Amino acid sequence: MNFLAASNLANAPANVSLGEAMQEGLMNMVVGMGTVFVVLIFLTFVISLFKHVNRMERSVLKEKTVEAPANAPAPAPAAVPAAPAPAVPAGPGTMEPAKIHIADEVEGPVAAAILAAVADTCGGNFKVTSIQKSK
Repeated sequence: MNFLAASNLANAPANVSLGEAMQEGLMNMVVGMGTVFVVLIFLTFVISLFKHVNRMERSVLKEKTVEAPANAPAPAPAAVPAAPAPAVPAGPGTMEPAKIHIADEVEGPVAAAILAAVADTCGGNFKVTSIQKSK
């Protein structure tokens, strides 16, 4: 039985053999994979050019700062700061992360306690057990 004749393809000619159909499919696959790899290589090239964007921005900023008008007034002297800025609080509710070191022996039980507390909302039946180091 003919492969394409048995299928429901509307444009399939009735006299195409299985080998010809496989050859056509293989060619389509090679062209598709080739297209994908060419696009991936192109994207790799474009991404590799991103490192030059920062250099170009710096050079444009340098040119803008160098091109000061000749008859511009002299800049005012810098003001002396009155007092140092207050320390930014660290911890919950602030943008600064807290500088707290938690021992490795504490992280596991804390994570297990949190998991046990939210087990009902997660829909799982979790059981917290004690694991001790053997001697």
